Amino acid sequence: MTFTLNNVPLTGNRIAASALAALGAASAIPIPLAQLDFAGLFNAFNIDSGDSPPALRVIAGVGGILTLSVIALAFAGAVLAVTGVPSARNILITAALAGFVTAMPLWLPAGVVIGAAALILGHAAVETPARNPLYTAGANTRTATEGEA
Repeated sequence: MTFTLNNVPLTGNRIAASALAALGAASAIPIPLAQLDFAGLFNAFNIDSGDSPPALRVIAGVGGILTLSVIALAFAGAVLAVTGVPSARNILITAALAGFVTAMPLWLPAGVVIGAAALILGHAAVETPARNPLYTAGANTRTATEGEA
């Protein structure tokens, strides 16, 4: 199977990385639901915030919304990984690390799985031949002669 985006055949590493990233993101879905339930935005798990201060509930609500956005970022990284976009690895690493910021103790399993997906993906999602990056920028790399220096 070849995508018309970049004409690179689908590899096993990209499929595995995409599956791991999607698994990690899907396993983290209950985390923001519990945070938003504690904040009192909706009742998913019947978590009662009790007599906790309102500031704590606001922090839990903001954390839940941020964690939802991190999960969306991880799903986007999974889609980009299977399509072969070179920045998919960076997006998966960002999602894994941002999840640690938003929900540290609960995010550990999901972050490890998403990070493993980024490692499987390698340094670039698309294997491109080595080329001189200075050539496309218009830089001259030849040695100057005596009269030019």
